[in-house]
Amino acid sequence: METIRILMFPWLGYGHITPYLELAKKLTTRNFIIYLCSTPANLCCIKQNISEKFAHSIQLVSLHLPTLPGLPPHLHTTNGLPLDLMPTLKEAFDMAEPEFANILSAARLAHL
Repeated sequence: METIRILMFPWLGYGHITPYLELAKKLTTRNFIIYLCSTPANLCCIKQNISEKFAHSIQLVSLHLPTLPGLPPHLHTTNGLPLDLMPTLKEAFDMAEPEFANILSAARLAHL
């Protein structure tokens, strides 16, 4: 059976990331390799929720957002982000489009 590679790219909040991670775990039982893309601020917490059973089939991909005034890298997540910084996070997210394009071109994916 052919292995299918998929990149998952949820919004930067745990409420979005957690369901994606659960779906990724289910897909790995059907010969999928999942690349889960998020910021390092999110990936450190996601990594803790990937057991050894899934370590080879769920790969974490870092998307580095630009650092903007008032938005240091540890706030490149909605977790603990003050509401007044949400527009700044969205701006940094939009500015990361070229890096995300590089991630896409470097990956050998079946579906997005």
